[in-house]
Amino acid sequence: MDAAAKKTVLRHFPYGLYAVTISHGGEEHGMTANWLTQASFEPPMVVVAVENTSKTIGMIRDAHHFVVNVFQEGQRELAGKLSRSSEQTPQKLKGVKTKPAPVSGAPVLADALGWVECRLMTTLPAGDHTLVLGEVVDAGVEHEGAKALTLQETGFKYSG
Repeated sequence: MDAAAKKTVLRHFPYGLYAVTISHGGEEHGMTANWLTQASFEPPMVVVAVENTSKTIGMIRDAHHFVVNVFQEGQRELAGKLSRSSEQTPQKLKGVKTKPAPVSGAPVLADALGWVECRLMTTLPAGDHTLVLGEVVDAGVEHEGAKALTLQETGFKYSG
Protein backbone atom coordinates (compact mmCIF):
# COMPACT_ATOMS: atom_id res chain seq x y z
CA MET A 1 0.00 0.00 0.00
CA ASP A 2 1.16 3.52 -0.76
CA ALA A 3 1.02 5.00 2.77
CA ALA A 4 1.31 8.59 1.57
CA ALA A 5 -1.55 8.17 -0.91
CA LYS A 6 -3.72 6.49 1.75
CA LYS A 7 -3.10 9.36 4.18
CA THR A 8 -3.76 12.00 1.51
CA VAL A 9 -7.04 10.45 0.40
CA LEU A 10 -8.33 9.79 3.93
CA ARG A 11 -7.55 13.39 4.90
CA HIS A 12 -9.81 14.55 2.06
CA PHE A 13 -12.85 12.78 3.52
CA PRO A 14 -15.13 15.59 4.76
CA TYR A 15 -15.74 15.42 8.51
CA GLY A 16 -17.81 17.43 10.93
CA LEU A 17 -16.69 17.99 14.51
CA TYR A 18 -18.71 16.88 17.49
CA ALA A 19 -18.44 16.89 21.26
CA VAL A 20 -19.33 13.56 22.83
CA THR A 21 -20.34 14.19 26.44
CA ILE A 22 -21.03 11.78 29.27
CA SER A 23 -21.97 11.86 32.92
CA HIS A 24 -21.33 8.96 35.27
CA GLY A 25 -20.72 8.63 38.98
CA GLY A 26 -20.95 12.38 39.53
CA GLU A 27 -18.28 13.10 36.91
CA GLU A 28 -18.89 14.93 33.63
CA HIS A 29 -16.58 14.38 30.68
CA GLY A 30 -16.34 15.35 27.03
CA MET A 31 -14.22 14.69 23.96
CA THR A 32 -14.02 15.91 20.38
CA ALA A 33 -14.98 13.35 17.75
CA ASN A 34 -15.06 13.53 13.99
CA TRP A 35 -15.59 9.92 12.88
CA LEU A 36 -19.36 9.91 13.31
CA THR A 37 -22.35 9.09 11.12
CA GLN A 38 -26.04 8.33 11.26
CA ALA A 39 -26.52 4.55 11.13
CA SER A 40 -30.30 4.06 10.97
CA PHE A 41 -33.51 5.99 10.27
CA GLU A 42 -35.83 3.79 12.33
CA PRO A 43 -35.00 3.63 15.09
CA PRO A 44 -32.72 6.65 14.71
CA MET A 45 -29.13 5.64 15.51
CA VAL A 46 -25.65 7.13 15.26
CA VAL A 47 -22.22 5.52 15.40
CA VAL A 48 -19.06 7.21 16.64
CA ALA A 49 -15.47 5.94 16.74
CA VAL A 50 -13.75 6.42 20.11
CA GLU A 51 -10.07 5.72 20.80
CA ASN A 52 -9.54 2.56 22.85
CA THR A 53 -7.16 4.36 25.21
CA SER A 54 -9.54 7.24 25.96
CA LYS A 55 -11.36 7.80 29.22
CA THR A 56 -14.53 8.28 27.17
CA ILE A 57 -15.04 4.68 26.08
CA GLY A 58 -15.17 3.35 29.63
CA MET A 59 -17.48 6.12 30.77
CA ILE A 60 -19.90 5.46 27.89
CA ARG A 61 -19.99 1.75 28.71
CA ASP A 62 -20.64 2.50 32.40
CA ALA A 63 -23.21 5.28 31.84
CA HIS A 64 -25.10 3.55 29.00
CA HIS A 65 -25.91 7.00 27.59
CA PHE A 66 -24.02 9.77 25.82
CA VAL A 67 -24.72 13.01 23.97
CA VAL A 68 -23.40 14.03 20.57
CA ASN A 69 -23.20 17.83 20.35
CA VAL A 70 -22.63 19.46 16.94
CA PHE A 71 -20.05 22.25 17.19
CA GLN A 72 -20.92 25.42 15.31
CA GLU A 73 -18.56 27.42 13.13
CA GLY A 74 -16.31 29.50 15.32
CA GLN A 75 -16.02 26.93 18.13
CA ARG A 76 -12.51 25.85 17.11
CA GLU A 77 -11.04 26.70 20.53
CA LEU A 78 -13.61 24.57 22.37
CA ALA A 79 -13.14 21.68 19.92
CA GLY A 80 -9.40 21.93 20.54
CA LYS A 81 -9.84 21.93 24.32
CA LEU A 82 -12.04 18.83 24.23
CA SER A 83 -9.63 17.05 21.88
CA ARG A 84 -6.81 17.11 24.45
CA SER A 85 -6.13 13.98 26.48
CA SER A 86 -7.71 13.66 29.90
CA GLU A 87 -4.21 13.58 31.39
CA GLN A 88 -3.47 17.01 29.88
CA THR A 89 -6.89 18.45 30.70
CA PRO A 90 -8.61 16.42 33.46
CA GLN A 91 -11.72 18.61 33.75
CA LYS A 92 -12.38 19.43 30.11
CA LEU A 93 -15.90 20.75 30.68
CA LYS A 94 -14.86 23.14 33.45
CA GLY A 95 -15.97 26.63 32.44
CA VAL A 96 -18.12 25.33 29.56
CA LYS A 97 -21.81 26.21 29.78
CA THR A 98 -23.87 22.99 29.86
CA LYS A 99 -27.33 21.79 30.77
CA PRO A 100 -28.54 18.27 31.57
CA ALA A 101 -29.91 16.09 28.78
CA PRO A 102 -33.56 15.15 29.38
CA VAL A 103 -33.20 11.36 29.69
CA SER A 104 -29.77 10.70 31.21
CA GLY A 105 -28.71 14.05 32.61
CA ALA A 106 -25.49 13.89 30.54
CA PRO A 107 -24.14 17.37 29.78
CA VAL A 108 -25.41 19.16 26.68
CA LEU A 109 -23.26 22.03 25.40
CA ALA A 110 -25.50 25.09 25.61
CA ASP A 111 -23.63 26.80 22.76
CA ALA A 112 -23.66 23.81 20.39
CA LEU A 113 -25.58 24.01 17.11
CA GLY A 114 -27.68 21.08 18.34
CA TRP A 115 -27.43 17.71 20.02
CA VAL A 116 -28.73 14.16 20.14
CA GLU A 117 -28.92 12.15 23.34
CA CYS A 118 -28.23 8.46 22.81
CA ARG A 119 -28.74 5.21 24.67
CA LEU A 120 -25.84 2.84 24.19
CA MET A 121 -26.85 -0.12 22.02
CA THR A 122 -23.51 -1.86 21.53
CA THR A 123 -19.80 -1.39 20.96
CA LEU A 124 -17.62 -3.05 18.36
CA PRO A 125 -13.81 -3.28 18.33
CA ALA A 126 -12.34 -1.47 15.31
CA GLY A 127 -8.53 -1.56 15.46
CA ASP A 128 -7.24 1.24 17.68
CA HIS A 129 -10.80 2.59 18.08
CA THR A 130 -14.14 1.22 19.29
CA LEU A 131 -17.35 1.87 17.36
CA VAL A 132 -20.12 3.03 19.68
CA LEU A 133 -23.68 2.58 18.40
CA GLY A 134 -26.31 4.66 20.12
CA GLU A 135 -30.06 4.96 19.66
CA VAL A 136 -31.24 8.57 19.63
CA VAL A 137 -33.65 9.05 22.54
CA ASP A 138 -33.92 12.86 22.45
CA ALA A 139 -32.63 15.81 20.44
CA GLY A 140 -32.49 19.58 20.50
CA VAL A 141 -31.52 22.56 18.37
CA GLU A 142 -29.75 25.29 20.30
CA HIS A 143 -28.87 27.70 17.48
CA GLU A 144 -31.24 27.56 14.51
CA GLY A 145 -29.56 28.51 11.24
CA ALA A 146 -26.01 28.08 12.53
CA LYS A 147 -23.46 26.22 10.41
CA ALA A 148 -21.55 23.18 11.62
CA LEU A 149 -17.83 23.33 12.32
CA THR A 150 -15.74 21.07 10.09
CA LEU A 151 -12.37 19.45 10.53
CA GLN A 152 -11.15 21.28 7.42
CA GLU A 153 -12.20 24.66 8.83
CA THR A 154 -10.15 24.10 12.00
CA GLY A 155 -7.02 22.89 10.24
CA PHE A 156 -6.89 19.91 12.64
CA LYS A 157 -5.60 16.64 11.20
CA TYR A 158 -7.08 13.40 12.52
CA SER A 159 -7.09 10.73 9.84
CA GLY A 160 -4.85 8.73 7.61
